[in-house]
Amino acid sequence: MRLTRRGALLSAAELALSPAAGFARPRLPGDEPRHDGRELSEVPNAAAIGRRYWVPGLDDGFVPQGLAIIRDEILVAAYRSETHEQDSGPARIFRLARSDGRLLGSFALPATYGHPGGLAVVGDIVVAANSGRLLALDFPRSCSAGETVPLGERLVDKAMGPSFLAASTDKLLWFGPYRRKGEPSLYGVPLKRLLSGSERPIETADAVATLPLPQFAQGATFDQRGDLWISQSAGNRPAFISRLDPKTGAVLARYPAPGGIEDLGCAPDGRLWAASEAGSRRWSRWDTFYPLVFEIDPAKLVA
Repeated sequence: MRLTRRGALLSAAELALSPAAGFARPRLPGDEPRHDGRELSEVPNAAAIGRRYWVPGLDDGFVPQGLAIIRDEILVAAYRSETHEQDSGPARIFRLARSDGRLLGSFALPATYGHPGGLAVVGDIVVAANSGRLLALDFPRSCSAGETVPLGERLVDKAMGPSFLAASTDKLLWFGPYRRKGEPSLYGVPLKRLLSGSERPIETADAVATLPLPQFAQGATFDQRGDLWISQSAGNRPAFISRLDPKTGAVLARYPAPGGIEDLGCAPDGRLWAASEAGSRRWSRWDTFYPLVFEIDPAKLVA
């Protein structure tokens, strides 16, 4: 807490929104990382960024990947790695209060989900993506048990990824591969295909819709109007968020974003949420230090 000039206490959420008297590394909700003493980097479209929370588990080596919003919670899927060479490790889903960043709990993902690139929510079902795999889990029971309570799992043709994941209101799961070149595709596959009794791997023929996908795609979400948002980053390079036409995949707008941006989620109030891996132990040598879970006001983004 911090006192204002009027003597009133600022809440943790208000402190997260505050410019913190001009300091580049303000006191934010969550556990401030000690492995890297740098100040937060100046990032593009800072005026559109609202609440900011430290990514959970940073000093323990967790690297944020998947993100989704379920009611008043932010879910962050992260894996443990402290070296550039290790691209997977023990993974967990962390639960943060969207209002103030409090850690509400976490539970482990199976060992086969060592790089959980995407999360999506349909009702009380949370779906996690890992390259070549999709897992549907019972969220309330997983929270109570402290470990994943599966509802269905399928192997996925790795040409489809999934490197990230989103869900539309018609219960389609949208995912695709991370590609640095070429013309990748985004696939819409019914959730029921994942929950069905068939053990046949999900293939391109299971997609009921296919759209062109921008390169360097790291995350996706649908906003309340139904537009599709894609986050794009590649290591230490500049990052972007693109808004796509959900029917054609045409890029409607492209906005500079914090480096290292990963998955996206959309809250009931229409704000987007994202996480950056820039500044995690694994990626502590990048120019950008911004290991945060952060809120984005789409209306304030500048192309």
